[in-house]
Amino acid sequence: MKITDAIGKGKGTLSFEIFPPKGDFNRQDVRDLLAALSPLRPAYISVTYSAGGSLNNTLTEEIAQMSQAENHIPSACHITVINSTKETVKETIDSFHARGIENVLALRGDRVEGAPEGGYTHATDIIPNLVERGFCVGASCYPEGHPLSPSLAEDYRYMKMKEELGASFFVSQLCFDNRRFFEFFDGVKKAGVTSPVSAGIMPIMSKAQVNRMIYMCAVSLPGEIIRILNRYEEDKDGLLQAGLDYAAEQIRELYDAGADDIHFYTMNRPEAATGLAQRLTAMGYLKNA
Repeated sequence: MKITDAIGKGKGTLSFEIFPPKGDFNRQDVRDLLAALSPLRPAYISVTYSAGGSLNNTLTEEIAQMSQAENHIPSACHITVINSTKETVKETIDSFHARGIENVLALRGDRVEGAPEGGYTHATDIIPNLVERGFCVGASCYPEGHPLSPSLAEDYRYMKMKEELGASFFVSQLCFDNRRFFEFFDGVKKAGVTSPVSAGIMPIMSKAQVNRMIYMCAVSLPGEIIRILNRYEEDKDGLLQAGLDYAAEQIRELYDAGADDIHFYTMNRPEAATGLAQRLTAMGYLKNA
């Protein structure tokens, strides 16, 4: 099933991101994770792709295939291109096709020292090829601007370019501040972008995790997030529960504003996804359950 058949037009769906486990690959652990997410009836699941062409990239495909075949959940494979040769990217795309993967999230990725050069520079370089191969192609977007972008106006221009090249849905970087989301959605509309956008929401699990996100993604922290981090710094479960309360309220506002889809970064923590779904169900907002 193509993701564009599952989201869009303000449906208010919920989707999840997961990643291949680091270290030894235990298929049963992955099956347990997917089995825990399946009853929540996500619109789709995206599976991340690690940098530098590691073994985990093959696992991305296998996990997505498992999700589709065993749990009947539409799945999207991430692909990052900045650290791969054109031949490696072609082989990966061929493998996606052979496995019956229908959806691909095309990403530039972050440069890794020592990784191969001479491949693609931007996600826009491979979107037409993916579309030509028959994939439903997604692309990234950044409510607070890409860390390397000179302005949000430039980001909107690139979004429109990606759409014109064939991207048919977008997944946003995480954002903790709905004011930024609403300003972003307004800018997207003014730029003429009509493809659905999955709004990225991440649960708060530790102060160290949040600090990494600030550094890596250049996201801002509303005062309420800072208060939660300070109040529950020594209480891991309390922090998770308060973080899920905050995320559920953030999502409520986004649904009320007509959000197409919420893409929840699970961090491979099914209890976080379940806790969020329980809150949204109690609030009457889990529309795909």
